[in-house]
Amino acid sequence: MKSGYRISFGLILLLVPALLCSCNIPDPVPTVTPTPDWTATPVQPTATATPFPTATPTPVPEFLEIDSEDLAGTKLSLKFCLDGKEKSTLEKLVEAFNEENPEGITVQAENILSVDELGEQVVSNRTDIVIADSSWLRSLNTEGGLYLDLSAFLNDQNLSLSKEDIQPLMPVMLETEKQKESYYALPLWADPAFLFYNKTWAIELGFPDTPFDLASFAEQVCAAGKANYQDKDESKHGTGGWIVSSDPEDVMSWLLAFTQNGETPGDIMRSSTGNLFEDTAAWLRNLYDNGCAWISRVKEPYDYFANRYSLVYSGTYSDAERQFNAFDQSEEHSFDNWDLILYPSRSGKEKTDPRIYADIVSIAIPDRSDAKAANAAWHFIRWLFRNEHAAELSLAALGWPVQDNDAVTKLYRNSGEDKLYQTLSFRQYLANSDNGGNWLTDQLILSDGFAYIFNPSAKPEDIADIWEQIGSIIAEVDSVNHLSDISSTESTILKGVNNETQP
Repeated sequence: MKSGYRISFGLILLLVPALLCSCNIPDPVPTVTPTPDWTATPVQPTATATPFPTATPTPVPEFLEIDSEDLAGTKLSLKFCLDGKEKSTLEKLVEAFNEENPEGITVQAENILSVDELGEQVVSNRTDIVIADSSWLRSLNTEGGLYLDLSAFLNDQNLSLSKEDIQPLMPVMLETEKQKESYYALPLWADPAFLFYNKTWAIELGFPDTPFDLASFAEQVCAAGKANYQDKDESKHGTGGWIVSSDPEDVMSWLLAFTQNGETPGDIMRSSTGNLFEDTAAWLRNLYDNGCAWISRVKEPYDYFANRYSLVYSGTYSDAERQFNAFDQSEEHSFDNWDLILYPSRSGKEKTDPRIYADIVSIAIPDRSDAKAANAAWHFIRWLFRNEHAAELSLAALGWPVQDNDAVTKLYRNSGEDKLYQTLSFRQYLANSDNGGNWLTDQLILSDGFAYIFNPSAKPEDIADIWEQIGSIIAEVDSVNHLSDISSTESTILKGVNNETQP
């Protein structure tokens, strides 16, 4: 579920005079405090032993004590904002649950046409279950208390996801929704960021191996840029390498490529130094300055990629169908073979594992203080993770499944989505972690700041100041955005910020 709005980075331009001034602040000289001489005082024995306090048993949540037979006739509301095949697949799964579940629970599924309206439904307690993008769910819950903590269900001996024919969630997937040892949602599928890579053209350029680190990636995209500069077709001059993208998932993917100490996306956004951002942005700006990366003249990359204007571009598997169609229509390169590859790893003394960023779509139970409804909602969630139900939904969404077993693998292998199936082994490299409740807004500011790095008026030496201004704008917007009090999700996010789209 992508947001259709962008936050302008124009605020940085207003602060350009400030960026041109620098203040040298001397390091403070620490004051030496003399260490006092401590005199040992003998400890007098206590005449009366202190009794140990009596442990107070942790009360069992009421929603865990509901008997299955008491759920008969329970009606639940499921709200979501999906389109395409995932919408119809979810609706079919809900129908199957209503027919199959022995408890007699009925789920009424309703597709909400806008995230604004969906947000109002959730905040005003008009739904029992909600499915949405994880970062969007968190943006509504910055004050806490909006969703039920599912940890009690996950840890319950009888209701956990390790019973009957339920396949447990992959730990790396479950980790995406972990917030301080609690789970206010569970992931349904992941939409990972990839690089589309023209394998046929790379081999012709003299590179039989897929680039796995930054050095080999730079070598290949620079070779592609050089080849197009020498092409007799002048429209290809200045093209060939990676198409610059500032979409949030692409920016995070590059930042993860430059991490060295296992930082998570949340760590990156909370960093006060900016060194990682500066290293990443400087390296990519250098590719751009040397003709190894270029800014597309149109929004969609499919025709450019199919006609060898670009060796590599950033995308997700949802782009695959349109990419196949573009190759079918290519007059010269319709038989080129292309792959989905991972963002390269930072080179070092030892080969490092890749890091993958993905958008997560999750399911949550709004806390309506109705124990029976909560228990019934959990029965639906357990059913959704039974057999291959959840995998059917993730496949319809062209995303990664959150469970891993032979049946799920077979489902993907037989789906006809061969390139997606071939990426399933990459799930172990998922690097998502808690980005905080403000990630929905923070990512847009980060994205616009990153785009400004390639602005003709920006210079490489401005990158440190750009990162500083990104942090300042994020702090200012976060301070005025109280998303738990929204009446309109998107309008609140844009409070105090001009809504202008960067070219």
